Amino acid sequence: MVKKRLIPKLLLKRIDKNFITVSTQQFLKHKIVGDPVSQAKIYESQLADELVIIFIDNNIKLKNNNIKNLLHRMSSETFMPLTIGGGIKSLDDVKFLMDNGSDKILINKQAYLKPKIISEIVKVYGSQSVVISIDYVVKKNEYFIKIKNKFIRINMSKYLKKLEVSGAGEVLLTNINLDGSERGLDISSAKKFSKELDIPLLISGGCGLSKHFQDCFLKTDVEGIASGTFFAFRDQNPLQTRSQIKNSGINIRIR
Repeated sequence: MVKKRLIPKLLLKRIDKNFITVSTQQFLKHKIVGDPVSQAKIYESQLADELVIIFIDNNIKLKNNNIKNLLHRMSSETFMPLTIGGGIKSLDDVKFLMDNGSDKILINKQAYLKPKIISEIVKVYGSQSVVISIDYVVKKNEYFIKIKNKFIRINMSKYLKKLEVSGAGEVLLTNINLDGSERGLDISSAKKFSKELDIPLLISGGCGLSKHFQDCFLKTDVEGIASGTFFAFRDQNPLQTRSQIKNSGINIRIR
């Protein structure tokens, strides 16, 4: 049986010349968390399974010394696997991230706009290195994904299967309406799509209690849960949450 994963998520926003970690609410309101390297080291000490790092500024250009130095520090001062995304437009961007500490690449809108980029990355780095991130809302049982500040209606089941066939190694689903709400995860979507996919499904958006993690793992086949706000502002940390999940009888990874 596959062991479940807890994955803290760091959203990085540039303020002046420095990148800071923020939390978001429905992708709009930003609340400062702190220094990304310090935050990553905290999660390292709390035995997080891995870390998702996303640059959230619009039109960010990845290949610059500030980002290079930041990623070098994060990868050299922690020993967790790092999944890094945001601003990826080409295989050159992927190479830059992989050369500077990334273990996996997180692709979002380019997977929809330029789907061949998935096979290009897989050919060089393998399926295990590719995570597709999908930000979505649900309206009247229909799914809409956010692409370039527009919402596009899709058949989510068909889209996920297309990504799987293209070679994606994992998928991360984030419900925008639940982002930062602390009201709980989108269990119904997680349950439906985790059963349909033959690759690992990760879910994010809405964790406010350790029970939210437990409910999702017990009621769905998701392999991992990613969270930013919960781990940044709650008293509980990944180590404590993992212990509570394990006590529920869930087969969670122990570092």
